[in-house]
Amino acid sequence: MSKNIFIACDTNKAATAQKIVKYSNTKKLKIGYKFGLEFINSKNGRLFISKIKDKIIFADLKLHDIPNTCASAIKAIKDLRVNYLTIHVSAGLEALKASKKVSGKIKLIGVTTLTSIDDYSLKEIGY
Repeated sequence: MSKNIFIACDTNKAATAQKIVKYSNTKKLKIGYKFGLEFINSKNGRLFISKIKDKIIFADLKLHDIPNTCASAIKAIKDLRVNYLTIHVSAGLEALKASKKVSGKIKLIGVTTLTSIDDYSLKEIGY
């Protein structure tokens, strides 16, 4: 039985991400790779991701905008053939619907609260 695991490629350097992918290659686990906003917007990030073959790709972009912009952002990354994409639930139901409508095979993952925000911070910003 195959297990799934995601490895966070939290870097802005393609060479570092390449080492992570190379040294984590195994047949014992089904491995996916998580790339965030920092990496995808780095000098060679999109190019690097576009060359990855036969791997699960998780774009942790945490989209949070008006419906049209969220949908347009998803369309803009479709060439990367990502499997998973994060979107802020607080963008609203219409943004979530618009995103789902254009996502195709991309599985959307809703983000409700960032891990860096504690109870005090939540109260401070009005939640």
